[in-house]
Amino acid sequence: MLGLALLLGGCGFTGGGADEDALEVAVTIPPRAAWSPASDDALLLQRLGVTETLVHAGADGGARPGLAESWQRTAPTEWRFTLAAGLRFQSGEPVTAQAAADSIERVVHAPAPPRALNGTVERATALDERTLAVRTTGPDPILPQRLGAANAAVLAPAAIRPDGSVDPAKGVGTGPFEITAVDGDRSAQLRRYDGHRGGPAKLARVEVRFVPDASARVNGLRSGEFDLIDKVPVAQLGEIRADPALRADAVDLPRTTALHLNTAGGPFADPRLRAAARAAIDRAGLVSGVLQGQGVAASRYFGPAVPWSSQHPPPAPDPAAARRAVTEVGGGEPIPITIGTYPDRPELPALTTVVADELGRAGFAVRIVQEPAGSIEPRILSGELDAAVYSRNQLVDVPDAAAHLASDFSCRGGFGLDHFCSPELDALLAELPAISDPARRAEVFRRADDLLADRIAGIPLVHEQQRFAYRDAVRGVPADPLEREFLTKEVELG
Repeated sequence: MLGLALLLGGCGFTGGGADEDALEVAVTIPPRAAWSPASDDALLLQRLGVTETLVHAGADGGARPGLAESWQRTAPTEWRFTLAAGLRFQSGEPVTAQAAADSIERVVHAPAPPRALNGTVERATALDERTLAVRTTGPDPILPQRLGAANAAVLAPAAIRPDGSVDPAKGVGTGPFEITAVDGDRSAQLRRYDGHRGGPAKLARVEVRFVPDASARVNGLRSGEFDLIDKVPVAQLGEIRADPALRADAVDLPRTTALHLNTAGGPFADPRLRAAARAAIDRAGLVSGVLQGQGVAASRYFGPAVPWSSQHPPPAPDPAAARRAVTEVGGGEPIPITIGTYPDRPELPALTTVVADELGRAGFAVRIVQEPAGSIEPRILSGELDAAVYSRNQLVDVPDAAAHLASDFSCRGGFGLDHFCSPELDALLAELPAISDPARRAEVFRRADDLLADRIAGIPLVHEQQRFAYRDAVRGVPADPLEREFLTKEVELG
């Protein structure tokens, strides 16, 4: 423990004593792509209260004004957005339609466009100082919701370097906090942006540390190093709740951890082995054991946090049937498989260990590969691994399941963890551009989820909760099911 303390101190890990007026925050996931708006670093900027989008897309699937005060669909493939008057970036520059159009163009033409906008936006054009037109590749009734994705945040021209990369400490956004300094993937310093359109934040300063190690976050909170931490491990929830000086909150998420299977190659291209794996896993046992009851056993990808969930309980495991199927396919020999996972979410390694044990008893010879998410993702998407225990928030990109289903499960999807391709599913998703009624869209989502279950396009394991903890003096931390809001102008330190 002494070595850990020295290491953390050497990284500037000084905690609340360094600045009594600043909120000391520890977050799990650091910037991994030099703050590129086309990457998941965009979500980090949004969660830190630095950037904002044209539209605010809520968990109910609705779209509300953000930087844009209004919008209208002017043609089947064109929308026009009108910016609110008088907006300014933290850099001091005015927020213009050109800056908004450039921000959209920058990410849709990136080498790896973000999931929410990939293949959907053809171009964005400024018509005047406050009006921009966005043309889509086809009819898209949920374009406003797509532009609520963190990747579509409107960025200050002054923060864009000549090579197109982003300098987050140059007044990059319009949110209630601006970044004043960044120390690589270790820390960031924030201060209140007094020109925020919604009024100034209650906090004057925030010190953010990026701390992937869950125990270090919890220990820092308990010792007073931190005032607020995210992603509290289930195993340490009890000790936090037992401390009268600390608080822990949880919110049900539209997030599912699944055993994603490579359905296009390797052992799990055989539907008999996919069925065997599903029969081998005790999903209710994962919740009661590894998650200590903090979650819901899954039978479908969409869970209780979304209104279109089918809410089917998972079937009981059948280890004997799983063993028979593996024996039949393998001729009595163990079938080798490699499962990948990542430690960024504290429960994933433990879930993977239990799943691997259950699959091993069914006759699979399991090897586990654990790497940070940024390293394991390419190996999953390339088809190198046979399976992966991976967590996905289906609505974090767009609060409408069409975007998630298309990116993760369509034949042309850009994030196919299961390498799944079904003309029947693609035909189902092809109905959505012509459907604007939420109830009818929800019915399509339910049918798609049932089809994925029928074809065993991966094995949903558990529906998750987001857990965060803070000292008793902290107030106003939002319980956001979309995991987009964390530091808002309402957060305060008493």
